[in-house]
Amino acid sequence: MSNENTAPIGHQYAIAMIQGGADEVRSFAVEAGTQLTMDAFLRVQDEEPVPAFLHSALCAMSLPTKRPKDDTAPIIREDGKYALAINPRPVLQTVDGKTQLRSMGVPFGSYPRVALIYMLSQAVTKRSRDVYLGRNFTDWMRRLGYKTVSYGPRGTANLMREQVDRLLACEWQIRWDGQASDESAFAVRDVKISNEYAGSLDRNGAFAREIRMSEIFYNHLVEHAVPLNEVAVRELKGVPTALDLYTYLAYRLPRITSDRGQVISWDQLAKHLGNLADTKRFRQTVRETMQLVSSVYPNANVDLSGRKVVLHPSPAPLERKLVGTHLRLVGHSPKKAPRSSVEADETREGRAVAPAVETFAFPTGSIRYGTIEAPFLEVGKTKGAPWDVDLMATEFRRGCPNIEKPRTQKEWLRMWEAFVVSYAKRRHPQAAS
Repeated sequence: MSNENTAPIGHQYAIAMIQGGADEVRSFAVEAGTQLTMDAFLRVQDEEPVPAFLHSALCAMSLPTKRPKDDTAPIIREDGKYALAINPRPVLQTVDGKTQLRSMGVPFGSYPRVALIYMLSQAVTKRSRDVYLGRNFTDWMRRLGYKTVSYGPRGTANLMREQVDRLLACEWQIRWDGQASDESAFAVRDVKISNEYAGSLDRNGAFAREIRMSEIFYNHLVEHAVPLNEVAVRELKGVPTALDLYTYLAYRLPRITSDRGQVISWDQLAKHLGNLADTKRFRQTVRETMQLVSSVYPNANVDLSGRKVVLHPSPAPLERKLVGTHLRLVGHSPKKAPRSSVEADETREGRAVAPAVETFAFPTGSIRYGTIEAPFLEVGKTKGAPWDVDLMATEFRRGCPNIEKPRTQKEWLRMWEAFVVSYAKRRHPQAAS
């Protein structure tokens, strides 16, 4: 993106925020006439990020945005090493007082996306297959961010209930063929998200407050969960394409390592998002949707202006600081740049000044998620197998002197790797016995 006119609005809000705070953002939004995206941007910036999670396969491949012509037919998605099939299996239903075996159909639209993120997030954060929904359906809807909950044939509660019933009645097949030496191939076949779910109402007609995830799906979810920001999800909850684009970028961008980025075709992006519209219409929809997505994920560095889509390395959505390098390339010069934005080619008195080496304390929470934690997770999985990485991290914190002292990533990784190797070696005889 070469100038501010082609940059997504969220990038421009971010520059305004760096320059003059919320007042500068509001001033810019009034001039640009973009109240909706400004509100979303400020709400996300005002709140602390809330971790949410989605399985990486579901970030890479989406549910239908609209009801398919035949909603009883399986949905099949492919994305390189991933393949996903969603099969709406028949379930027992009571119709006009008679019990019938009938398919509910595949889930579609924004409701199952929001419900899925909530349920998977609860399972990951609570480290439990048992997911609590709420005291009643209204309570659960409000947990999902719906302030107004209406009942009736087209009420939000009944629309959500129908989609949740479809979602949890389906069987899923997920295949991931690992190609690199550090990736493990897996195939999950005929798996239900919940194997003890018979509808949003229990046998007595009361709301089912809790569901239990199937063990095989839960285990793969914990290993392949992608961190999102729940605050951002709430802002996008009414727009399925925005949710898809947000989760896709949250999965892909933090994993790109090349400074030149990764180029994909518009057709490839359409496959990821499961979009069947013609190319011209699809491009227009995505460019418009990116305005909203960038407002809640301003660090997402994506160029949608050309014939190809260019994805650049970007921080994960849970990164609160406006740190993306693209924020300095849209035609603005911040009055006071954050420390992380100091460039290596700046000069002082005619001499090149290298940027300060960033230091930080060792991560305090789980190291399974997050951009900063990713290198530590990699070392833990490769050097410390089969031991749990978070268990090793807890032991490391207990035994490491001055654990809160800021150090460079290189220093931390050297200390962490030495500990992990020693930890695994000391316990090897136990594993063999």
